Amino acid sequence: MRSPITVFTKPWKTLASEQLAALIAELGFDGVELPIREGFQVEPENIESHLVETARAFNDAGLKIFSIAGDLDEKTVRACGAAGVPILRTMLKIESGLSYFESVERFRSNCSDLAGALEESKVRIGLQNHCEEYVSSSIGIMHAIEPIDSNQVSAVLDLGHTGLEGELEETAIDIAWSRLSMINLKNAIRYSDGEDANGATEWKRTWVPGKEGFTSWKKAMDELKNRKYTDPICLTAEYRDSQGKGLAGNDVIPALQEDLTYLKQLLGED
Repeated sequence: MRSPITVFTKPWKTLASEQLAALIAELGFDGVELPIREGFQVEPENIESHLVETARAFNDAGLKIFSIAGDLDEKTVRACGAAGVPILRTMLKIESGLSYFESVERFRSNCSDLAGALEESKVRIGLQNHCEEYVSSSIGIMHAIEPIDSNQVSAVLDLGHTGLEGELEETAIDIAWSRLSMINLKNAIRYSDGEDANGATEWKRTWVPGKEGFTSWKKAMDELKNRKYTDPICLTAEYRDSQGKGLAGNDVIPALQEDLTYLKQLLGED
């Protein structure tokens, strides 16, 4: 049994569900992570009806919605359950005016409030590390979810962000392993962007193809293969042009195809 390879469909906001499913199948993925946002195929306001319909469109194309990125509320949990979506991915923001520990307690309390809906719907929350004002490390997400039932809350490890934070691939996977439900895979670098008023270098990040960033996809995939990992690996399809503008639609496809081919090579599928 191998890991399903999925893709985050954020770049294709304007496609109808059937068109999106056909495109993703043609590109060679096993399924998707669907963003639940205004203006996308499924919106927060219509998730209760539209997620089931969209899941059916993907099933008809031989694909599955393995996860969504959406609001952490009961309506979203139950919609996932009705549509057969097992993971509701979210991130933990350190809210303005709150400490890290206060923000973690707020997240845990929210999860506790959703415990009944999660159990009944057979859905798990997947907490992902991110950057800036969000919990950004593998140990951070594990600390946040540690006291919560593992059947209800899991870890989604974004290896692009762990690379930016300086975590070794093997260490990040080892830390998150006991609760790991999904890998997010992308890559990034930092580049100098002038100086501040005191002459200190200022840095920005940009998203690049898998072979070009701080994270070694090879080391990560070797570690996952050694551990016989079989849960989803999601390519997040985040790339920027030379001016730093995010790519979308067909502009994403060449880099995405290159990354999918590279990933399959690392997994021994090609």
